[in-house]
Amino acid sequence: MSLTADSMSVHRGEWRVYASAVDDLQVIEDSLAWLVGDGVSVTSQKEKSTLGAPMYTISTSMTTKQSLFSLGRLERDSIEKILDSGLESRIDEDKFLHLRICLGSLTRGKVEVCYDKDRAVAKGKFKLKVYPGQLENEVARGIFEGLVGK
Repeated sequence: MSLTADSMSVHRGEWRVYASAVDDLQVIEDSLAWLVGDGVSVTSQKEKSTLGAPMYTISTSMTTKQSLFSLGRLERDSIEKILDSGLESRIDEDKFLHLRICLGSLTRGKVEVCYDKDRAVAKGKFKLKVYPGQLENEVARGIFEGLVGK
């Protein structure tokens, strides 16, 4: 992935996984570390679920370059599906782009967007860099088109 002025349209990003006490936390942490690359720390925080069972929030925070590196790990097929399905529903009113990737695939070194709401996921949240006169979905489209070389 090349970082050009056109593709540098993200302020920051984060990935977050909610895991139970029976999940293999080390595998999830290692998978997130691979996803975000060197220099990004992965944190794990123990909490209680609303029902009182122990759970963990495993997360990362990334800079612009780290965010683009992480998005560059997406499988080409997933990026094309994102582009074909439209980006409007993935962008909120605060100009955050939201992605859900399949946790099972991630632990095997594949970064695939997850459409099945019943599967375990890593949730991505990326703050888009949108300037006056630009539309959020066009900025996001430019990022993903840059990743596949369109």
